Amino acid sequence: MARGRLLTDERGQTLQDFAVGIGVFLVVFIFVLSLFPGLLSPFQSAAGGAERAQAEQVTTQMVENLSEGSDLHHLNETRLWRVLDQSESDLRDRYGLPRTTNINITVETLSGEKTINGTDNSFYDRQVATSARIVTVEGYSPACRLVVRVW
Repeated sequence: MARGRLLTDERGQTLQDFAVGIGVFLVVFIFVLSLFPGLLSPFQSAAGGAERAQAEQVTTQMVENLSEGSDLHHLNETRLWRVLDQSESDLRDRYGLPRTTNINITVETLSGEKTINGTDNSFYDRQVATSARIVTVEGYSPACRLVVRVW
């Protein structure tokens, strides 16, 4: 008896029901996404590709030129502080950056709570391209973060 009842059950989903349901879902989903245009903006940098390349170039050159011994990421403290004491125009000349480029270089703790040393030009409230390397500097353990910002 139960077998015949299953065969005669006239409930079911038709192709039209499915198409209308999916269509309504897609329209609502796209509408909700359009309400949040800045949803992905924290993951996107407003700095251009040229600035990102310049920041990466300066960071790489600093690590290569200021390293001592066979360890590529152990920087010579005296040479590093000498570079950080230079003016912004001297840094642009040293690393071959255009005159319109601004640069900020800092050495900070790994947690980012304390700046150990850095250049004196301000980058706050600007869209900057950032490149960072984990380095060791004599007297600061276990390591530091070398951060180069270009705008």
